[in-house]
Amino acid sequence: MLTRIIKRDGREVAFDRSKITDAIFKAAQVLGGSDYQMAQDLAVQVEAYVERILGEGAVPTVEQVQDAVEHTLIENGHARTAKEYILYRAERTRVREMNTRLM
Repeated sequence: MLTRIIKRDGREVAFDRSKITDAIFKAAQVLGGSDYQMAQDLAVQVEAYVERILGEGAVPTVEQVQDAVEHTLIENGHARTAKEYILYRAERTRVREMNTRLM
């Protein structure tokens, strides 16, 4: 079970599966989805995938977890949801870069 995650700024913080669940659910909602339980089940699969790929006890980065979300969505037949997730992820990256330039 994941307990820690490395944020983009390098800080190591507590892992919170509900953040993955919420991100998956929001991507599904864009397409008319309303099954929060499915988002929870997929988040559990994401966590298991990360542990399988990185090894038990490893501390993943945010990027590694996001890549695992995309992989899990596609592997489970949710390609359209994965696309929405990828688009949202790209938009957040763009916003972060703009904020960095402003500072």
